[in-house]
Amino acid sequence: MKTQADVPQIKTPVKAWAWLLLGLALIVGANLRWGVGALAWVAPIPILRFLRLAPGWKPRAVLAAALPLAWTLATLKIITEPLPAVAALGFGVPIGLLFAIPYLCWDLLRRRWDDGRAVLAFPALMVAAEWVQPNLTPLASWGAAAYTQLDNLPLLQLASLGGLAAIGWVVYGTAAALERAWKVEGPERKRLLMATLLAVLAAHGFGALRLATAPAPVQTARLAAVGTDATFGAGPLPSPGQIRAIEDGLFARTRAAAASGAALVVWNEGATLVAAADEDAFLERAGGIAREGRIHLVAAYIIPLSSNPVRYENKFAWFLPSGALDHRYLKHEPVPGEPAVRGTEAPRLASTPFGKSAGAICYDYDFPRLAREHARLGAGIIALPSSDWRGIDPIHTQMASLRAIEGGFSILRSTRMGLSAGIDPYGRLRGWLSSFESPERVLMVSLPTARVETLYSRIGDLLVFLGAGYLLALAFLAYRRARPRTA
Repeated sequence: MKTQADVPQIKTPVKAWAWLLLGLALIVGANLRWGVGALAWVAPIPILRFLRLAPGWKPRAVLAAALPLAWTLATLKIITEPLPAVAALGFGVPIGLLFAIPYLCWDLLRRRWDDGRAVLAFPALMVAAEWVQPNLTPLASWGAAAYTQLDNLPLLQLASLGGLAAIGWVVYGTAAALERAWKVEGPERKRLLMATLLAVLAAHGFGALRLATAPAPVQTARLAAVGTDATFGAGPLPSPGQIRAIEDGLFARTRAAAASGAALVVWNEGATLVAAADEDAFLERAGGIAREGRIHLVAAYIIPLSSNPVRYENKFAWFLPSGALDHRYLKHEPVPGEPAVRGTEAPRLASTPFGKSAGAICYDYDFPRLAREHARLGAGIIALPSSDWRGIDPIHTQMASLRAIEGGFSILRSTRMGLSAGIDPYGRLRGWLSSFESPERVLMVSLPTARVETLYSRIGDLLVFLGAGYLLALAFLAYRRARPRTA
């Protein structure tokens, strides 16, 4: 009788572990702060090679544990004051676990169909994971392949067709095809390489053509992002005298922006603190400033509700040039750990002389679905009060350019502790001002007011669902093949 010691153990080759380490390093190097976008195109290849070379379940368990570590290290690059280093675990671990699933599923499919079907399955699996994250978790779309390509404006134009998934299909599909070409030889390798090259060239060619043929805007509006002097965070709250000075500065800059021709003025997220008992008086003063300057004013502020536990409202009030309050908006998607009351009201439009406009707050626009709702309502300009920190500056503002391309609208992102910017419907920054690099607190920018129709605003995440359908078909065929035949 054989014992366990008599059973030969298949060891994982050293080169397989080397491939895994290389893949993890490329993930860290490609993503988030200081990320090198070119690495994202090849980062999956070493991990796919590792799965080919490593036998048994133990290496796969190591992969499932290693990917959260890699994403935690990548997230550490954006963790700066006021966040503690341990915050990297809150994002890195769940993102890594979620992205481990496509690799392991690809490995199962590859064992059954080691051909073009597995090549197509990998991008389908990855974009499905990228869809799950902002739709079923509070982690938004951070970690999507598209965000590694923020400096590649032609490629980003694919978002007008299929959102983040369109870009993910190209990036992940390229990696899977190159990994397959590494394994095969002869005509199949040539076909794979040629098809991959043509796909990448077509993606960039579409984007270049879209940018080159973009018509000049028929109408633009002069807008202003007004910054705050407030730096409050987790520390003690400012005194009433300090809050009064903060508000005086905001209103003075708002008047100056109106005098310079701004039709819409947008404050930073959490530009000031307003006690619940003082909210009516604050709104009356803000409405008076809007009436005085004949402007639309988006005044963003915080209302503390309790200190133990900490609870507050993170909101803005939209005023018309008449001084009337059009509507108030509560932040819909608080950052994980942010003790803010969640807004649930449906998106609203404000009718302006320069067309339909809408608003959201900072992290809300890391969830593509909200921006898509604004596009379907016909919004041409989005007011986006925001607040960042050094670690995500300017990445977070650049990420908003994907929402502009997807929805075909302009965005004015007014940012506390970060980069304020005016972004046109093609994702181009038309004006910017960094609070870290300039003492100025007013950004004036002219942006197109009309929407650019996009396919994505009509079909939504169809590319994701088509990929999911393809995966279900493969699973059904695998079941049919494995089912025992009867006479």
